[in-house]
Amino acid sequence: MRLFVLSIVVLSSLYSCSTLDKSRMLKTPVNYQFQSFIDSVDYKESYKIAIDDEISIQMFSNDGYNIVNIGGNQMNNNNGGGFVGGGVNANGNGTVGGNQRNGIGYKVRSDSTIKVPVIGRIKVVGLTLNQIEEKLENLLKSQVNSPFVIARIFNRRIYIFQGGYSASIFQLQNENTTLFEVLAQTGGVFQEGNASRIKIIRGELNNPKIYLVDLSTIDGIKDANLNMQAGDIVYIDPFINYGARISTDIGSTLGFISSLLLVYTLIQP
Repeated sequence: MRLFVLSIVVLSSLYSCSTLDKSRMLKTPVNYQFQSFIDSVDYKESYKIAIDDEISIQMFSNDGYNIVNIGGNQMNNNNGGGFVGGGVNANGNGTVGGNQRNGIGYKVRSDSTIKVPVIGRIKVVGLTLNQIEEKLENLLKSQVNSPFVIARIFNRRIYIFQGGYSASIFQLQNENTTLFEVLAQTGGVFQEGNASRIKIIRGELNNPKIYLVDLSTIDGIKDANLNMQAGDIVYIDPFINYGARISTDIGSTLGFISSLLLVYTLIQP
């Protein structure tokens, strides 16, 4: 009987070792070659527009004079300083057809373009926000006096997996949001996470670039300063306490065996 119980305990331990990290995602081989930050990452690279991005565009005439609050007066929508989705009057000033503060949202179509009032379709995929603003201002010069354009991106988001225990979607509010900022706003590295193995998966999923950041020491602070890009996946490897998990599994097995032995003892004549 003792040999039988010992065999059950050993088998339970082996089974526990093989199932400890079954819920773990995105595992890499032991000798996997991660991308190099020094050679392949521009830490302050501006984001380039992609298909399905949502862009907010505000267009003004007179070099944006009307968005400056002079003398504490409120913005006046009727004095020819704004141009948001409206027409153009005889003097070349824009008429307001939308909300000057928030602009109008445009989703980038599958053909890499957006359709803007008065201008028509323009190609924006691969351009930065600054390049879009310059392009729109040049296109408006023939219709608007001293055009002034402000462009923003609505739906820039990244995906964060915390040690296999929680996941969230983080909206990138600023163009230069770093990994440190993302971790600070999502609670840092959880107790169940491994700060020495933070993976950043970037690019097309059929051929992604995978970076490894080690924040367990001060030496990794530079790598955490890179800009996050829309669509990035941040995966923090879980920290697995093998001793505690094996002890829990063995305890459960021994409890089950004890119950069987008790029943066996009670039914013996």
